[in-house]
Amino acid sequence: MGRMKSGAIGLALLLSVAAADAAAADLASAKAAYQSGDFPAAFSEFQELANGGDTEAMLWLGFLYQEGQGTVQDYNEAMNRFRTAADLGDAQAAFYVGNMYANGYGVIKDAIEAVRWFRQSAEHGDVFGQYALGQAHEHGDGAPRDLRAARRWYQAAADQGSTDAKAALEHLTVNPE
Repeated sequence: MGRMKSGAIGLALLLSVAAADAAAADLASAKAAYQSGDFPAAFSEFQELANGGDTEAMLWLGFLYQEGQGTVQDYNEAMNRFRTAADLGDAQAAFYVGNMYANGYGVIKDAIEAVRWFRQSAEHGDVFGQYALGQAHEHGDGAPRDLRAARRWYQAAADQGSTDAKAALEHLTVNPE
């Protein structure tokens, strides 16, 4: 299955919507530090928020550990952060767990386990999970090759604005088999 690029994933994190509560200002501050390239400050702020139970901050910490930004690259710690957020119901975190398995980041590469997490993410409305699940079904990588299912998941992602999913749908229309 095609690899998701870290930059695109990071951009998705930047664009994610913060909860409208008292922690939102702190989350905005942490994101601003990240956007300005002050990764150590961003790491510190996300860590404080994550310790308080903020799943979006956990997701960001996982990403920072995965990329080695503001901290030492540590795939095990990235997985721990992603899993914790996913276990608390964060659909995007479930995608990241799947991405770790799909690419073998700190774990044995396992397409079936990746698809299990992509499905959890997709079924809860995450655009990246939907696109990844579409890819898995299109290519038969970790899931049965099923172009109807691939179209369905690509369409769900396209409906949320994914240009990659729109291109995949167009490709399947031009090359149906």
